[in-house]
Formats: sequence, C-alpha cells, structure tokens
Amino acid sequence: MSIVILIPCLICIVGLFRWSLTKTFLNVYLPVSMLIPIYFFWKVAALPPINFSEAVLVPLGIAILIKELPRWRWSIADLALPLFIFSSYYAELLLDMRTNAIFDAFNTIALALIPYMIGKTLIEQHGARVATLKRFAFMLFVGCILALYEYPMGRNPYTIIWQPLFPDESFAWKTQIRWGFGRVSGPFGQSELAGMVLFTGLIFALWLLQRHEWEPRFKGFEWVQISKPFAIIGLIILTLLMTQARGPWLGCLAALPVFFIGRAKNVKRTAAIAFVGIALFGAIAYSGLKNYVNDGAPASDEQQTAQYRSQLLDNYIPIVREGGLWGWGDAFPQVPGQGSVDNEYLFLALTQGFAGLAAFVLLGVCTVVRLAYIALNSQNREDSSFAFAMLGIFIGLLGTITTVFLGNQPYELVFLLAGWAQAIPLPRREPEKSFQFQQVYT
Repeated sequence: MSIVILIPCLICIVGLFRWSLTKTFLNVYLPVSMLIPIYFFWKVAALPPINFSEAVLVPLGIAILIKELPRWRWSIADLALPLFIFSSYYAELLLDMRTNAIFDAFNTIALALIPYMIGKTLIEQHGARVATLKRFAFMLFVGCILALYEYPMGRNPYTIIWQPLFPDESFAWKTQIRWGFGRVSGPFGQSELAGMVLFTGLIFALWLLQRHEWEPRFKGFEWVQISKPFAIIGLIILTLLMTQARGPWLGCLAALPVFFIGRAKNVKRTAAIAFVGIALFGAIAYSGLKNYVNDGAPASDEQQTAQYRSQLLDNYIPIVREGGLWGWGDAFPQVPGQGSVDNEYLFLALTQGFAGLAAFVLLGVCTVVRLAYIALNSQNREDSSFAFAMLGIFIGLLGTITTVFLGNQPYELVFLLAGWAQAIPLPRREPEKSFQFQQVYT
C-alpha cells in the first residue's frame, strides 16, 4: 500500500506537462507539504526510501534543471550547497557505509538542494510572491482545522489516517502530552517542527494583511460573515499556542519585531532600536535561562528539559572535536541518557562534521546579510517590507533550531526560504551624475 506515495509524483509529472513550473509548485508541492505527513516512506529494492515530499520534488528538480538552469545567477550562498551535500555523503563513506552515503546524498539533494532551487527560480522571477504566500498560508489554515483534534484527544489525526497504508513501517512520532493536553504536531511529525512552520505561515499571513492582498471573504462562502484574513491568522495563532512548543514561541517573538520594522516610516532608525531591543532581550533571557538551568535539582519537567539541553553541549563537544572535519555520520557515539540531540547545529557537527556545519552557517549568514541589505536599502517599499518579513522568519528559524533538530517540512522550508532570498531583487544604485563643462553665451 505504501506505493500510494507515487500518486503525488504522477500528479506532479502530469502538472509539469499541463502547467508552468511555478503553477505545479503551487498546485502540487505546497498542498502535499502542508497537508500530508512526510515521515512515511515507500521502499523498493536498492532504491533509497522515498517520502511524499521527495516524490514531488524529484520531478520538479529535473524540470528546473532543464528549463531554468540557463537563467541561473550564481551567488556566494550557492557555494554552501555543494559542500553541504558532499559532507552528508562523505561522512558515511568514511565509515564504509556506501549505501547509507548514497541514500544520504539523495535525501540532501532532494530535500535541501531542490527546495533551494525552487525558491531561487520559480517565485520572484515569475511574479508569484503573493500567490506563494497565499497558497502557503491557506494550506496551513486547512491543515490546522484537522490538527486541532490532537489537542483534546491526544492522538494525531494525520497518523490515524495515513498509518494503515504503511503497516510495515516502524512509527516513531507519538503525540506528546503537556499540561494535560496533546501537543499539536499536525502533519509535521513533532510539535516543535509544527511550531516553526506555523510561525512562518503567521508572518506570511500578516504581511499579506499589511499589503491588503487578502480577499475579504472565503471564495464560495461569501455568505459567511467571517473575515478571511482574520480567520486564517486567528486559527494559525491558536494552533501555534496548542503546540505548547517554547522554542518556536521564542522564534516567533524574535520574528515579529523584525517584521513590524517594515511598517515604520523611518526604517533604519526603527531597525536600530528593534535590533538593540532584541539583543538586550536575548541577553536577559540567556542569563535567566542559565540561572534556571543551574538552579539545583529540577523542580519541573520544563526545568529538566532545559537542563538536558544545556548538558548536551558539555557532553557532546568532545565527540564533535573527535569527529573532526567530516564528523561521524549517522552512527555518531551517543552519550548515555542523551540520545536525542535537540540542537541542529550540534547535530550537524556530529553527523557532517565541521564542514557540514560551516556550509549551513555560511548559507544562513549569506541569507541574513542579503535580506538585511535589501530591507534597509530598497526604495521599493514592498520589497523592503517583504525582506523584513523574510529576515524575521529566518532569524526566528535559526534561533529555534538551537533547541530542536531540523527535520521534515521545516528542513525543506529553511532551504526554500534561503533560495527565495537570493531571488529578491537587490536595490538599484542610482547612476552618479557626471559633471561636464557647459559653454555659456553672454
């Protein structure tokens, strides 16, 4: 039954012949990514396991190589991708795990490189910025309606629907209970991962509201006296709260002030004040968290979790150093009692070594710098405000993954946004006026 994973692949291939690449991305990839769990796999013979997302991304990636590659414009951020892919492959190869090396390389190409290519080639150049944001936010809204079931019932409805089609798969994603309620994870596998997608969709929806891009009512339901943008934004916020995921909450709190800078009259002054405020808040929060962590025996589950994450660095840094440039691959030595590495930077250093970590950090820095430059210097107010929105999201995501691994849809999302940032037009420099002597008749 797991062969059902090929159905989105076939729909994508048909779409590529009937629609444009951008329309196929909007009509197939985004609905699959927002509405279907991608932790189920189809496995056959010697091929790598394929999930729903990869089944759509592979044909999309091939089509981009054929149609869009001649228009590719290289940037420094692009240099990070080959190193990131190679580090995922070579780390396994050093352990003589050739099959694992090939499978890891395939996964990284499918889930990192191709989303990056989509972001860089299929959105801005085809005037699909607003359409992409609308489709992303609306699909997320639809997914949230079903996801709410998990909060009172403690069971993930997406798992209930899809797991019978994958009876042979060992399913590791279980609903966590906190404060007596299920932590909503939706189709994203885990509540922290869901929180990252949700606050991204929230910023997108708020930007559309700010630009007056939302229709006042749902199409076909105009008779229902509910504002479309406020229904979407309200449900996304409610679901984000139901994840009970503190990392994404903090990421959202970091993203929102950056987003709102784009609405200010004096952008640069407001940006300076906002970033100083964020830095001070971060310093105070870090100091408070450090005291909270070091405050003796844990008095609550929250304090125990904070201490666990604090001890991760102390316990795993020696293993990271021993792994060196290329790391340990997926078989890194595990510290007893700390098998879950809830820090993506640490996880990359363990599995892909300093090379993989450096590639990821390079991509993040290039993305943040480019977005900040566009946001602060673009004379086009729409581009500037959108760059601030993207910058806030990216800062929030990069901060959140210090407390959780990066997997499932958020993994693809980070690379898609990084590619998208490379496609936002840079501010045009006004040509300098040349001075010329002019003959004056008197």
